[in-house]
Amino acid sequence: MFKVLVVIFLSLLTLKSNAAFTFLNRSSEGLMMGDAFLTLADDEMTLFYNPAALGRNRGISLIPLKPIVALPDVLDKELSLNNPSIGISDRFKDFPDEPELIADRLLGYPVYFELGAAPAVKMLNFGFNLFAVQKTSLDLQNAIHPVLNVDYRLDRGFIAGYALNFGNGGSGRNPQGHRSTLGLGLKTMNRQGFSNTLDLFGTDILDIIQDVDNFQDIRRGLGYSKGSGFGFDLGYEYNYFKGPTRVTFGLSWLDIGDTSFSLDEGTQKVPVQAQSLNFGTSWNQDFGPLDYSLAVDYSNVLDTQSAGLSKLKIGARARFPLFSLYTGWNGGYTSFGLGLNLFLLDIKIGFYGVELGRTFRQEEGKRTVITISLAEIGLDAF
Repeated sequence: MFKVLVVIFLSLLTLKSNAAFTFLNRSSEGLMMGDAFLTLADDEMTLFYNPAALGRNRGISLIPLKPIVALPDVLDKELSLNNPSIGISDRFKDFPDEPELIADRLLGYPVYFELGAAPAVKMLNFGFNLFAVQKTSLDLQNAIHPVLNVDYRLDRGFIAGYALNFGNGGSGRNPQGHRSTLGLGLKTMNRQGFSNTLDLFGTDILDIIQDVDNFQDIRRGLGYSKGSGFGFDLGYEYNYFKGPTRVTFGLSWLDIGDTSFSLDEGTQKVPVQAQSLNFGTSWNQDFGPLDYSLAVDYSNVLDTQSAGLSKLKIGARARFPLFSLYTGWNGGYTSFGLGLNLFLLDIKIGFYGVELGRTFRQEEGKRTVITISLAEIGLDAF
């Protein structure tokens, strides 16, 4: 019975190779803004975008717990002024319980699960994060001759960074002038997971599950590996301040030379965390009860295989005392979201799309992101 359930599960939940570049960790605010967050990066995910952004940190902040969950977007949203409505997509209405019918519903629909957290401490120009993030992508393809691609990844570790400012701009309650910042980030992490391609009409799956009684043996047969490694990041920012206005230009070089991993367990090489070179600019105005930002990023410049427009990201954010609004465009797909700040409770929910194909706007993966923050502490210093 155990083996039959394994075959059914693996037959239904299959993965398609994701063409989108996979960063180590992303901000929920950033995802809702089309991931145009390089020159903003003012939440707990600063070090995953640009260590130089720590130069804008004014005081001390502690974010002990802020889990992020990303799931498939199963909603059918019509947000026009004539007929605004939100409901469950037809694909998921009256969802069947028979394996064959479930497979038919999921055929061609990319499924993605992510669960992560990155507790953070930021003290002036220094930042530190513990992090753990698990990512799994699933997609059933080719009803005539199905092929099973399995990919699972779990990253755990810590990252620390420091930023050094040059210039006096940006200080005080009425900032003026300009300032340049250099930032350095260091990380150590453990990566584990497996990636394999299996023909569902062949004997590979039966060979893997034969004479096994637990999931650990199955994942070992799928190519599970585990390893540890160190990585380095560099960042730069230029900020121009005039009263409530800040204009920022920045770049970050993440995982310089690729972050590679030693093989601690398994027989297959642990996939590297590929390096990325990213540029961005933003316009920000803070009027107290309202602050808003407009941002443009061009990410992963070192990738020569992807279409140029797929690297372009545009985003906007407006923050009020009790709520925030987000919208963006990432490589051809829109995003939007809402944040609610209820004293010690901060909730954000948004929707975004990523490219799953090999060309610009070939195939969209629709996703939902949710974060809940409790007991976040911040103290500004001037």
